[in-house]
Amino acid sequence: MRNPVCWAIVASCALVACGDNGNTVTDASVDAVPIDPTRVTIADGPIHGALVSTHVQFLGIPYARPPVGDLRWKAPQKPDKWTQPLETTQYSKRCAQLASATLMNAPSNDEDCLYLNVWAPAASHSNLPVMLWIHGGGNVNGSTSEPVPFINRGYFYSGEHLAENHNVIVVSLNYRLGVFGFFAHADLATEGVSGNQGLLDQQLAMKWVHDNAAAFGGDPGNVTIFGESAGSFDVCYHVAAPSSAGLFHRAISESGGCTTRQRTRAEAEAGGLAFATSVGCAGAGALACLRGKSASDLMATPAVAEGADYGPDVDGTFLPEQPRVLFDSGRIAKVPYLLGSNTDEGTLFLGTIHPTTQAEYMAALVQMFPGTANAVANQYPMSAFAGGKPNPAEAALARVIGDARLVCPTFDSAARAAHAGVKVWMYNYDIPAPIDIPGTYLGATHGSELASVFGTSPTFTPDTQAASDLMQRYWTNFARAGTPNGGSDPMWPALTDAANVRINFALQPTIVTDFRAAQCAFWREGYSQQF
Repeated sequence: MRNPVCWAIVASCALVACGDNGNTVTDASVDAVPIDPTRVTIADGPIHGALVSTHVQFLGIPYARPPVGDLRWKAPQKPDKWTQPLETTQYSKRCAQLASATLMNAPSNDEDCLYLNVWAPAASHSNLPVMLWIHGGGNVNGSTSEPVPFINRGYFYSGEHLAENHNVIVVSLNYRLGVFGFFAHADLATEGVSGNQGLLDQQLAMKWVHDNAAAFGGDPGNVTIFGESAGSFDVCYHVAAPSSAGLFHRAISESGGCTTRQRTRAEAEAGGLAFATSVGCAGAGALACLRGKSASDLMATPAVAEGADYGPDVDGTFLPEQPRVLFDSGRIAKVPYLLGSNTDEGTLFLGTIHPTTQAEYMAALVQMFPGTANAVANQYPMSAFAGGKPNPAEAALARVIGDARLVCPTFDSAARAAHAGVKVWMYNYDIPAPIDIPGTYLGATHGSELASVFGTSPTFTPDTQAASDLMQRYWTNFARAGTPNGGSDPMWPALTDAANVRINFALQPTIVTDFRAAQCAFWREGYSQQF
């Protein structure tokens, strides 16, 4: 009996079939072609992607049922299966969110947004490492289809270069955000989920990868989760979450750790109750009332418009305890972990505060750190930023913000992971973003490493292209073998209890020790006092 899987159509429309023994039998007048790599059958049904250059891409694959109606705020559910080929050649809609000046994106009121994307080499392959991307945006903004900031050409998180040049499978996903992704309420707890819906979306995408990676030539036993900013924090939560263990085998956090104090379930539910009350959904039937509201109505509420703080909570299930407790007791995923941050993280978060004098600098510190402003100033005296851009006062304040929010929390998680026996590597990214805004200095700001990691900047020079190529080799080496090292690239030493060491990514990489050690010791003491 012939194997029906072996039938294919060649360019001349002649048939190529398999003999009874499975060997290919062809008409000598035509050449056989490989089975179309853009047509794949996954667990839920057949999909049809696109061949681009030397990679194939599948955009907008549903990995969950639309979380609308009665499914709003519930744990994500697997999608309904289909039988006809699903065209997967366009990104899905972005999850509901406000417009973001930082990300330069438009608002969205779409809840039907739980889709993911896959990039794979077009050539025949199998058992390739899989890299699952979790985008940033404060867990209130962002998507897989963000344009390259300030340039608005190309897609920031496209996996094409990693797939084509480094022989990996790249997957990226959208997940619920803000009031739809991190909404806690006591009545929701009776349904099994109170907050952390966005993290559960990410976890279901990991399960999707486990079930479907092989269909794209990937290895479900070698999955790296990686993310930046909120995505970096979320990766850290998955490292801590017992229910995510086993779904990934390496982790990368770019600018964000999770071992500072996280909100409790009680705090999150109090915020949810206040929100429900503000939209007229208090008391009995609150959930039905809330689910009866349109997405646009909820997004237009003052709490959301004014930037209500939505994010993960220690809910007792996904996060049974504070991540710090889980890290310090060794109850985390013991997988290789790569973490780092950028030299000028804080420049993106100055907002309207642009001090130029010592008095203005101190006033800003008093506003941000009431009660400890003098201690902060002692760690970050303006005199230490004499050559800072655009002026010493602003440079000092940007360093304070970046270290307090991102650089030192990331180091705190890295150090605790290393102490727990995890193999850890750290980096600092020190290549300024190629952005010229009069009167503004961004430098190697928050997120500036992303174009290098994905190779997606249309403004690379030969030097910055070489730096990007190096970072991509380190990231994909890590995904492949659990260490960034390999080949003839400079050796990247691991962080240990005894060696506070990291690689510094400038145009020429160097190894640095005790990076901002005094400042991070100061902030880490402050983090401990939050508990």
